[in-house]
Amino acid sequence: MNDFHLFDMLPIWATALFILTLILLSAFSGVKFVQWRGNRVKEDDGPLNTIVGANLALLAFILAFTFGLSTTRFDARKLFLLEEVNAIETAWLQAALVGEPYKSSVRDLLKEYVGLRIVIAENPEKVKEAIIRSNDIHKEIWKIVTSLVDQNPTSSPIHSLFVSSINDVFDSQTKRITVTLTYRIPAMIWVALFMLTIFSMFTVGYLFGRMEHINWYMILALSLAFTAVILVIIDLDSSYGTININHQPMHNLYQRISVK
Repeated sequence: MNDFHLFDMLPIWATALFILTLILLSAFSGVKFVQWRGNRVKEDDGPLNTIVGANLALLAFILAFTFGLSTTRFDARKLFLLEEVNAIETAWLQAALVGEPYKSSVRDLLKEYVGLRIVIAENPEKVKEAIIRSNDIHKEIWKIVTSLVDQNPTSSPIHSLFVSSINDVFDSQTKRITVTLTYRIPAMIWVALFMLTIFSMFTVGYLFGRMEHINWYMILALSLAFTAVILVIIDLDSSYGTININHQPMHNLYQRISVK
């Protein structure tokens, strides 16, 4: 696969600890490197400050770019959730127009379908099983639709609307699965982000190491700041992160179709 899913396997605290450790080690390496060099090489502070500033500016740019990717995907997930809710409810309502036994069969399957969405929201680890069952429901609903069309070969506007609404339900799942599980931040961007983070913090450590008294508190504060931003990006990109979309619209739909 082209997507980088390593952080999905780590708890959020382990991810934060890993990133913070990596950043601190990079800064510590820069400090130790300049101490190892000692006074054997004389350097002007001007070019060094320019290099450090350029590295930090590049790091800020790629952080902003990556954050934009993750928030755009997060917004798309919210939009597709609402689209799916609307598509399911439309299909559920239009099922009443085709009569029995199609009405009850389709509505029961759609109710189970919505229940699966709620299960996924509350138990993300069950997403694979839920997708498999959702695909089975698609097949069962399509068999009912095929049977309806076969028994009523004459084209009917009501039947056409109903079939169209069922197709919208199928399309909505494809959109949500693709955006949630497939369209992730590419591995190359993660590699570039972490390499630039390491280089930038190394130069920062190098700059601090040239001072008479190294301010480790400032290094720690800077490391925590970068860790927080990267952690938010990872969490937004993850399908199982702590920052997740609100599935209340799906819960509300389940309540509506349960009382009708």
